[in-house]
Amino acid sequence: MASLHRPLTVNPRLAESLRNIQTSVVRDESARLALGSLLQSALELEFATVPTYLSAAFSLTSNREVQGVVLRTAQEEMLHMTAVANIMNAIGIAPSILAAVPTFPYHLSVLDPPLRLDLCSFSSELVRDLFMKIEAPEEPVLYKMDVDAAEKPTTIGQFYAGIIQVIESDAIPDLFENAVRDAYKQREVTPNFKSIAYLSNQDNGRYPLKPEIDFRITDKETAVRHLAWVVDQGEGEGPFDPLTAEGIPGHYYRFESILKAKFLIKDDAADLGYSFSGGDLPFDPAGVHAFDDNARPESYTAYPQVEDRMRRFGRQYTELIDLLQAAFNCARPEDAAAAKQAYDEAVDIMRRMGNSASAIIAKARASGIKAGIPFQYESPLTS
Repeated sequence: MASLHRPLTVNPRLAESLRNIQTSVVRDESARLALGSLLQSALELEFATVPTYLSAAFSLTSNREVQGVVLRTAQEEMLHMTAVANIMNAIGIAPSILAAVPTFPYHLSVLDPPLRLDLCSFSSELVRDLFMKIEAPEEPVLYKMDVDAAEKPTTIGQFYAGIIQVIESDAIPDLFENAVRDAYKQREVTPNFKSIAYLSNQDNGRYPLKPEIDFRITDKETAVRHLAWVVDQGEGEGPFDPLTAEGIPGHYYRFESILKAKFLIKDDAADLGYSFSGGDLPFDPAGVHAFDDNARPESYTAYPQVEDRMRRFGRQYTELIDLLQAAFNCARPEDAAAAKQAYDEAVDIMRRMGNSASAIIAKARASGIKAGIPFQYESPLTS
């Protein structure tokens, strides 16, 4: 049985900044800037998990069903980042992708205590002890495998709820006054999810986003809708409704499904209405290439081909970051087409990263070593 995790809590400094907006200690332009800083922290939170999830997914040389779960979760985290960045642009705050780039091992200081994130290979222990910890909902519930008949710290969910409350209450006047005018700064995306054998092994549904999640932020209603969607994907609608709007489990219960080797699905015969009785998620430890944790190319100079492949991956990742920075920082309406192209190219790089990771593994195996996937941004000052 998987262990339950307490929900992670945000840094008290962020919680205090949020309360200052809610209680009008900070007002008007100062409040808008403070909200922008809080959203930048949310951007960092969403982005930090992506390399961690991708490293684990890329280490799976078989186990395709499990890999698909982890990859979709990473893809959704990138979509969360997109939604947050678009909201920042809608309120006139430029999002900084570069400032959100983690360096591994990474201590995610948005949280209290800071959470250490490492780049490593997949294991059941990693899912149980880190991935489920990251995604822990407000009230985790234990669902069965088989069915026979003083101020509390601010959790991530409460942090997002507070931001939603600030937006809904019009605590900051004219917050979205220029959102339509500046729509050229936002990036739209239509995700192309792969099919999932979710309800059963014969299921081939893609479980797409609802039409209202189109990443266009024009007013407070669209901003609230997208932030609520981000929270919903993390933990489902509530403790006894663990499915997202797309009809599949929130991230926490999705990762728990890996440990149970079956997807959590709706089950009217179960005590709590759900059970781990959906499609199979078999895991074979032999189908994992063990990585060195937080591997960096310079550690493999004795293996030139491995080092070369790792450096190629690093350049690819750096290009991805630079493209995302350009995509969300469009200075003029006439540059909108170039910004859209930058985002599309970034998405294309993400799609090709798996092949680049496989090339690292192939060279590492031929050399009899582990190596790893270097999500390592090379700034112009250091390259």
